[in-house]
Amino acid sequence: MAGGEGTRLRPLTSMRPKPMVPILNQPVMEHIIGLIKHHGMTEVVATLAFMPQVIEDYFGDGDEWGMDISYAIEETPLGTAGSVKNAADALTEPFIVISGDALTDIDLSEVIAFHQSRNAAVTIALKRVPDPLEFGVVITDEDGKIERFMEKPTWGQVFSDTINTGIYVVDPLVFDYIPEGTPFDFSSELFPLLMENGHDLYGCVVDGYWCDVGSLESYVEVHRDILDGKAMIYVPGSRTKDDVYVGSGADIDPLAEVASKVVIGKNTRVRAGAKIRPYTVIGDNCMIGYDAEAEHAIVWDDCFIGAHAAVRGAVLCRGVDVRAGAHIEQGVVIGDETMVGHGATVGTDVQVYPFKRIEPGAMVTSSLIWESRGVRSLFGDDGISGLVNIDITPELALRVAQAFGSLLPGKSHVVVSRDASRSARMLKRAMAAGLNATGCHVRDLRVASQSVARFTTRDTRCSGGVHLCAADNDPQSLEIHFYDEDGIDLMAGAEKKVERLYFRQEFRRAFFEEVGEIIYPPRALEYYTAGLGEALDAAGPVGRSFRVVADMGMSPASFVLPQIAARWKLDLITLRAFVDSEKARIDATERDAQIGELAHAVDVFQADVGVSMDSSAERLTLVTGSGRVLDHDTALHAMVKLWCGSHVGEQEGADVAVPATASRVIEGLAAECGRSVVWTGGSRRALCAAAGRPDVGFAGSRHGGHVFPGFLTAFDSVMSLGMLLRMLDGADTTLDEVVDGLPEFFLRHEAVPCPFNRKGAVMRTMAVTGQNAEAEMVEGVRLPTDDGWALVLPHATEAVVHVYAEGASDSSVDATLSLYVKAVEDAIAHG
Repeated sequence: MAGGEGTRLRPLTSMRPKPMVPILNQPVMEHIIGLIKHHGMTEVVATLAFMPQVIEDYFGDGDEWGMDISYAIEETPLGTAGSVKNAADALTEPFIVISGDALTDIDLSEVIAFHQSRNAAVTIALKRVPDPLEFGVVITDEDGKIERFMEKPTWGQVFSDTINTGIYVVDPLVFDYIPEGTPFDFSSELFPLLMENGHDLYGCVVDGYWCDVGSLESYVEVHRDILDGKAMIYVPGSRTKDDVYVGSGADIDPLAEVASKVVIGKNTRVRAGAKIRPYTVIGDNCMIGYDAEAEHAIVWDDCFIGAHAAVRGAVLCRGVDVRAGAHIEQGVVIGDETMVGHGATVGTDVQVYPFKRIEPGAMVTSSLIWESRGVRSLFGDDGISGLVNIDITPELALRVAQAFGSLLPGKSHVVVSRDASRSARMLKRAMAAGLNATGCHVRDLRVASQSVARFTTRDTRCSGGVHLCAADNDPQSLEIHFYDEDGIDLMAGAEKKVERLYFRQEFRRAFFEEVGEIIYPPRALEYYTAGLGEALDAAGPVGRSFRVVADMGMSPASFVLPQIAARWKLDLITLRAFVDSEKARIDATERDAQIGELAHAVDVFQADVGVSMDSSAERLTLVTGSGRVLDHDTALHAMVKLWCGSHVGEQEGADVAVPATASRVIEGLAAECGRSVVWTGGSRRALCAAAGRPDVGFAGSRHGGHVFPGFLTAFDSVMSLGMLLRMLDGADTTLDEVVDGLPEFFLRHEAVPCPFNRKGAVMRTMAVTGQNAEAEMVEGVRLPTDDGWALVLPHATEAVVHVYAEGASDSSVDATLSLYVKAVEDAIAHG
């Protein structure tokens, strides 16, 4: 399989297909050809797509390698299985499929023998890896028979750490199931189809080295692994006792310093005083000048490094010319035929496109190409978040806005809003510039709540929205939220597209007359307020007057709630009813003190209800008329009970959606009214997606956020308060009475520190434990117990595994929690 373009490896792949990227001075595909020959196979068909002539010119008919190589070229993309079908005329007996751009020393003979012993239609070589997120996970029974596939799962879906290596032993009968001339994939289409038709697929778990060289980081890492002896990969050159590999014709001056674990290619010259540090690979026909230094560097063929120049932790592609005194820093990648001038410095992680010229003495600190270094992830559960001017910088805001704008059609309108903080204002301006640069028009709401921004995005037919606000759980952090045309958080697939554009810096560029404009929509708040009123009126008229003490949290809700208090028959007493996002950014201790003040105010004013809104006007903390502060779980149970028992909840499409970590008490509350519960993931996106289902009328989180999709598929504290009062009115009850009628529950949680490279082992252990226990796998693995349940769920972005438990008593739930915490810790240590 040699059709890979390798976009994530650019600029390494700017001038060649991915299989031709050199590792230890040989193309990846050449290493694979050697492995195939080592296991007794001499007939090869290479499926080609991107720059096929480069591969054909290099390998020819294979005679130089003692192989018979032919080629099957895709004129249009055919997918993994489709490209093999394209070569079906040459594949009339069982054959092995192997990637030409993933480096491995796996024992192919072992996989073939396993396949023959099982009489399988397909056998997949499986490999255990510490972090299975970027691969296809495969679950097998004890005999190796495949039970389930999962392509690129989230941590909540990781039930095994055995992944699909893309190495298959295949019987030609599979061609009967692959359509001709259309894209078709092995894992997502062919394999499930074969299983549906009664064919057995097996997985053979193999040892050995395997690395999908899919990123610049893995490209560098694979060199280090080979030089450390972790992979049985051929290293060209004669090996010295100091683990230095020297190619034929190389000339190393006796006054040069050459450390161990170094490769020096054929006909390369190393001048006196040069220092070649460990883990450095120098290609063929290179020149390393007097007193030059190369450390942890990968230097391809035909490069020149001048006197006193330094290359540290960088990759130089073919024909790069680094003049005297220049410095190339860590993480730099310089494309083919680029010249770095005398005394120039190329800063950390910069990438330079092929054929560029860097002037003498220049200081280059940003990339000269439209690609960037790939990292684990840009988005988290709360959009893009981080410390202001450390993680979230104006540069990041500008580029991520360009990425988002490039994803949208040209001349799109995008709603942009922020909270009142100076940080959000600064970054919003950068984002407006980025959107304008891609030709998008910005509808600037200035200071507004997320609810207003989402509503405006949806109801003014914009293509998307962006909101910047302080993180409610960290006073030093800021969040950037992106919406689709319906005002809903971007789905994971769209986020991945934004990430790819951001990291590649492949942005649409608007020319002079195409640059977008900034528009300030009039009366956006009035339209939102009117829409909110209409949605609440549809839920029923207001019968009685409530006295409410509302701590507005210095949030944008201060613009809305006082305006509609009279219409709702509210006797409203407000605290902190002004917008100041700088002062609103408080820690947990200050929040507890303010909740205490709210409870005191409820008592003093003899109010029916007290509410505390967070700084984004999305979440609520409730206080009953007697002054009881409700934890978020109890508040959620109260809202579920009221919703299911209300006349609104009697309508069609009025089931409830809650996270899988919530108490099973909710099932009983819903069942009493003939309603069902939809269990979802714990993120806001998962909850709001569930709320968008036609059978769901209410969704609630365990952190004070509630969704009433009849108005907006998003958290909205003002809407939540309005619905709470109407439901209390309709039931002719008080919040105290509702809470008094709730069943008792015992719910616990503990976060277990877990390295990322052990999460797969943890989830594999839990999945095996749950095989005979009717485990649920909505998110993580939920295992039933005698009087409750336990849920094991890895955190998506932190080195933590969460353990949740519920039982019939304090002692029972504590015992369950301890049992599964220990099971997780054992899996981390030994799994």
